[in-house]
Amino acid sequence: MDGWLVLALVSLAVAAVFFVVWRRALSAQAEAEGQANRAQRAAEGAANEARQTAAFLAALQAVQTEAAIVISPKRQVLAWNSVAEALFGPHVAVGQTLILATRSTDLDQLAARALAGETDCDQQMGLGLESTPYRARAIRAGEYGAVLVLQDLSVLQRLGRARRDFVANISHELRTPLTSIRLLVESLQAGVVESPDEIDAVLQKIETEVQALEQMAQELLDLAQIESGKAIVKLVPIRLPQLVAETVERFEPQAMAKQQTLSTDIPSHMEVLADGDLLSRALGNLVHNAIKFTPAQGHIWVRASQQDADVLMEVADTGPGIPPEDLPRVFERFFRGDRSRASRAGGTGLGLAIAKHVIEAHGGRIWVESEGRPGQGAIFRFTLLRNDRQLAA
Repeated sequence: MDGWLVLALVSLAVAAVFFVVWRRALSAQAEAEGQANRAQRAAEGAANEARQTAAFLAALQAVQTEAAIVISPKRQVLAWNSVAEALFGPHVAVGQTLILATRSTDLDQLAARALAGETDCDQQMGLGLESTPYRARAIRAGEYGAVLVLQDLSVLQRLGRARRDFVANISHELRTPLTSIRLLVESLQAGVVESPDEIDAVLQKIETEVQALEQMAQELLDLAQIESGKAIVKLVPIRLPQLVAETVERFEPQAMAKQQTLSTDIPSHMEVLADGDLLSRALGNLVHNAIKFTPAQGHIWVRASQQDADVLMEVADTGPGIPPEDLPRVFERFFRGDRSRASRAGGTGLGLAIAKHVIEAHGGRIWVESEGRPGQGAIFRFTLLRNDRQLAA
């Protein structure tokens, strides 16, 4: 009996031990599964975060305007953005040396200086096939290498030249009428001009010069208002024949003075959605431009036609035309190319820039076509919204 009791007690003890071990095993398994689940969720979260970060970096790279290259301490390319690839070509590859990828000893030396610990690693140099001017900056990233940032300076240099040209041009354009007015006034004060007819002629010349000054001042004011956003465009139905007739009428005395023919061909029923004052100003700049560059006894046309759901406007002339190399720049502020030099015409070089801003503010587009041959002239074209198109919407 005692033997059976001992056996029973031992069995209970063994069962208790197995129960405890089993519970601990279950607990350990549950803990392991929990850790595994938490690790999986953490991995999924890290993967999602990595994907989001990659998406953000890709978006930042897409809108980045400066070329960037990441290099190792051994000056090997680790990464680059699309701007850098466009600059140096698709042959750039991970692991290449910087000098092999860029073909630039100047850039390679700048990177070496940054990796050596120099802090003032900022240099201007020519890069790419056309040796375009760039500002190159090398920034050391600790022991991991360096980042090269390349800023294209060609646009800034062109803007700087444009500003300098503008100052020179506006100074010349202001000096000419002011000098003429001063000489004419001195003639009146000195009594050199005595007869009423001669006095009237002098006063008429003074008025002409004053009008030239007023036009320059108005162009400067117009451009400043348009670029600052203060010129609000109000699109309302406009009868195009009436607006064109009123605009062209202002320039008929100038055309008659040069014995030019100024013709219009606008369908009588045509209406557009436009701001009358701004559109008249833009069209007037194009007409004035055509009269200015067209020689005596030349011809200027102002035409309109339907193009799909828009209205196509044209201002054509029989002037010297525009050289092909100047066509992409004629709408730039202050630009005065060979066409103006050939005709020795004055002006600030703002009229076409104003016209471009106005037409684009109307939702249209403007462009110019010319073969650059004397007598063939140029054709300025722009589009406007047709009134019936807006009403149908």
